[in-house]
Amino acid sequence: MPGYVFAVDFLAAIFAFIGFSMAFRQRAVRRLIGRPPPRTPSIVQGGGDGDPVTYILRIVGVIVMVFSVVIGGMVTLTNLA
Repeated sequence: MPGYVFAVDFLAAIFAFIGFSMAFRQRAVRRLIGRPPPRTPSIVQGGGDGDPVTYILRIVGVIVMVFSVVIGGMVTLTNLA
């Protein structure tokens, strides 16, 4: 396999880890970007809407993770064919 396939796979793995961290390890990502920890909604107050940054990190994290896996897989499978 050519060297660029390994480079693309390496970058795809890095971006998949970044996307996973954004989606599922939000405390560490929030510290990196300087955001406070999420507010915990109170049941007495009706539950609240939650923190919008939480939903943004989840959506963007999953998108980055899936796209990196798909692009890395497409490059690898194209060169194996």
